[in-house]
Formats: sequence, C-alpha cells, structure tokens
Amino acid sequence: MTSAMVKIKFCGLKRPEEVWWAEELKADFVGFNLYPKSPRCVPLKDLKKLAGEVKTAKKVLVFVNSTLAEVARAVEKSGADGIQLHGNETPRFCSQVRVITGRPVIKAFRLATEKDLKPLEKYLDYADYFLLDARAEGLYGGTGQPFPWDMAIKAKEFGKPVFLAGGLNCENVAEACRKVMPFAVDVAGGVEEKTGVKNKEKMALFIQKVKGGK
Repeated sequence: MTSAMVKIKFCGLKRPEEVWWAEELKADFVGFNLYPKSPRCVPLKDLKKLAGEVKTAKKVLVFVNSTLAEVARAVEKSGADGIQLHGNETPRFCSQVRVITGRPVIKAFRLATEKDLKPLEKYLDYADYFLLDARAEGLYGGTGQPFPWDMAIKAKEFGKPVFLAGGLNCENVAEACRKVMPFAVDVAGGVEEKTGVKNKEKMALFIQKVKGGK
C-alpha cells in the first residue's frame, strides 16, 4: 500500500460550496455532522438539500449519542452511504444501526493512552470501520489535537479498516499516511480558515499532501 491509495474524508461540511469543492477535488467521503453541540452541526431541516449536492463522494452522517429513530430519520432524508457513531454508543447500538439503516457503521474511538485501545475488541463484530480520534475531556471529535500514531498502528492489528483523525492538517498528514498507512484520513479543522468554515486552498493542499506523500 502507498499513501496515494489512502482515501480522504472531509468532515463537518456546512455550505453547498464546501461540498462542491470536495467533489471537484475528488474526495472519497464527505461528512455531515448532526451533533447539536458541534460548531459544524448541520440542522436536520438543511440536511436533504446539502446532501443533494453530493454526486460522487460517499455521504457519511456523524452522530453523537443519538437515538435509533434520529439516525433512521436522517438517513432517510439524506440518502447517506455510511453512519459514523462518535459518542459512547454500545456494540448493541452499532448492530441495531446496521440492521435498521442497512448502512455500514464507522465507530469512532477517542484515544489518549494504550488502555483506550482495549474497547475496540468489543466492536469487531458490530462495526465495519474504526475511526481513531484524540481524546479530550468533554469533547466528541473536532479537538484539533493529534494522538500518538503508534496507537493507530496497533489498532490496525484488529483487522478493521481504520480512518485516522485527530489534528490532521496540511503540515502533518503526509507523515501520518507514511507512518500509519490507514484506510482513510479524516479532516475537519485542519482545512478550515476559521471554525466551521472550510478553505478550498487548504482542502486542495491536503489532498495533494496525501496523494503526493510529501
């Protein structure tokens, strides 16, 4: 595997033009955040229109401790291709989401020390992908902080495709790809000009760094 094969997910898109940029740049995944406390949250009333701008990328909806009904309703509105669960969802809940929506589940884990890797094993039969993010007290993703990439290498030993997140930006993503060789890299704040507002030039450079490996 080479870094050029690593897939790219732009997460926390809020404006139609951000979706257009992701499409133009040939991102593999676009993420829409439905967590009300996130500065990148997309109101449910706007989700259908925003998701409708996506033509080729896979649409991923991001939830934090939502109900099954909320997940199902958002999937129906958006035609989502995948579900990212970024809270304290149980293996059983992940399984129920898969059954009810028929979509693959990306289960996120917030890591700070090696002991944080232990829970991953419980989700092996109930999630299709693992997403690895930095752990910060009281926050569910979007911390802008990296975590030790050695832990991501260890997490790959579980055999699930790994989305690497946590503080990635145009300066460090090439190194992250070379070191970890994840299935995909996930970025939100690292390509923003201010919180919740994406910058097209940063998005383009991020992709260049991943695909060029420099």
